[in-house]
Amino acid sequence: MLAACGGETAREQQRDGSGGRRYGGTYTMNVLRGSPNGLDPVLINSKHADDIATQIYDKLIDLDAELKLVPELARALPEISEDGRTYRFTLRNDVRFHDNACFPDGKGRRVTARDMKYSLERCCDPRTKTVAFWAFQDKVKGATEYHRAITNGQPTEGIEGFRALDDTTFEIELIEPYAPFIYYLVNSLGSAVPREGVEKYGADFFRNPVGSGAFVFESWSQDQEIVLRRNPSYWGKDDQGNQLPFLENIRFLFIRDDKTQLNEFLAGNLDESFNLPTERFDDFFDATTGKAKPEFSQYELQAVPAMLTWFCDFLTTRAPFDKADVRRAFNHAIDREKIVRFVLKGSPYAPATHGIVPPVFEGYPVDSIEGYTFNPTLAREMLARAGYPGGRGFPAVQMHIYPEPRLQQVAEAIQEMLQQNLGVAIELQTIEFPQLLAQAENGKLLLWGTRWYGDYPDPETFLNLFNGTLIPTSDTMPSYPNSTRYNSAAFNEPFLKGVGTIDFAARMLLYMKAERAMMADAPFMPLFYERHFRLLQPWVRNVSLDAMARYDLKHAWLERE
Repeated sequence: MLAACGGETAREQQRDGSGGRRYGGTYTMNVLRGSPNGLDPVLINSKHADDIATQIYDKLIDLDAELKLVPELARALPEISEDGRTYRFTLRNDVRFHDNACFPDGKGRRVTARDMKYSLERCCDPRTKTVAFWAFQDKVKGATEYHRAITNGQPTEGIEGFRALDDTTFEIELIEPYAPFIYYLVNSLGSAVPREGVEKYGADFFRNPVGSGAFVFESWSQDQEIVLRRNPSYWGKDDQGNQLPFLENIRFLFIRDDKTQLNEFLAGNLDESFNLPTERFDDFFDATTGKAKPEFSQYELQAVPAMLTWFCDFLTTRAPFDKADVRRAFNHAIDREKIVRFVLKGSPYAPATHGIVPPVFEGYPVDSIEGYTFNPTLAREMLARAGYPGGRGFPAVQMHIYPEPRLQQVAEAIQEMLQQNLGVAIELQTIEFPQLLAQAENGKLLLWGTRWYGDYPDPETFLNLFNGTLIPTSDTMPSYPNSTRYNSAAFNEPFLKGVGTIDFAARMLLYMKAERAMMADAPFMPLFYERHFRLLQPWVRNVSLDAMARYDLKHAWLERE
């Protein structure tokens, strides 16, 4: 049993703010995926790490509850040159890094434009083991040359396209216009970090993060919890003039079982329960009304279509998945409707009968993307055409997954369908999520189940997973985010033309052309489009749920009696 989050201490800490808002208390939530691989922005490649880092760091810009761009470290959204290549940010002059032993007097200093230049250059420095280089590679002027020079042990003066003109003016210059680029900066990779913190903690900075955000890193007990505490010097205020944040602490727990998570929530030990166990879905949710059933009406049930697609990836450069007909056969052999309706009890938003892009982007023609229907006869014909009639001669293949309950249930259904419809035996292998990511990126897995949260509200965040220009020149180097190592001119050309097209409608049509070409080659196996559910305790205030399920808890407060 967990320590209750609503005891005497939490009540004693509470005090009134303006507009009926209250300070104090601890917000306790659970992360089913377990501990993140680190909280250094250059290493973050998962949503749960990003959710925690968002509370610790400030970025130049961010998204609001409606997923619209808003300034954060910047005083306003950037000035963009007429040619779409140069972004100029004017920074606030009242933001300070957290008090930390990395500073000479233990007191955090002011954040300047030089910190942004340093932070973004770290994203392009291979010595940091960065997974964020893709965001700037062949986009920001000088970024690729900087990365190459350091890789080859050559001297370099920095990245020409990152410029600190003075303490409060920071510029980014692109090689060519790249319409979605502005959205890259709302991810953790756009966070400001102090050089002093990186130099003091060295390789351990990932476990000792120092930022300027609303909450300060307090402690990390591996596989148990991460605790953050209120930043008393945070610069932000709400619309009532209250200094943010309201909460005194945030606890991120790492309970791996969703049923245990729900039971702890019902016992009052968690302030929220994100998503519901599949077997309990019908107990809570009334599909007719879209609301919680009466016996659970004391809780707030939030439900929205998610900017999230579940799928299985194929390593397209190695047998047997180097043959497109094998990949197409697998796609036609699984019954997505059955998985959604019976395995997942109707909890997803929809089976993924189109492409990788979920149906949540206004203006993107998802219905024009032809996906894969359940057609076992056609699947068997394709497998035979690939040289494996009736599954004979098909090599032993493992499907790797991570310990997530829904993924486990779906993987078992896929295993059965492939055996029944293709005569192909797939062995399921469960490994921890950070290891799955690392092995997939390094080309060590043939078939793996995963999901992709949209990093920002543009379809490019999904399509970029198949951008062949991001694949490294050597098979021994990690490939992120294109772990399938799919490379096709039929996709690359319209996709790259699209990202350079400022006109929204024209960009969407080019994206559509690229996705159609990619779907015909089937470098992955789409499963279903997710729907987010969150249960909140009756005392939780101002915690919203959007399609990205973003956590920005500086505006949240607790209203306990």
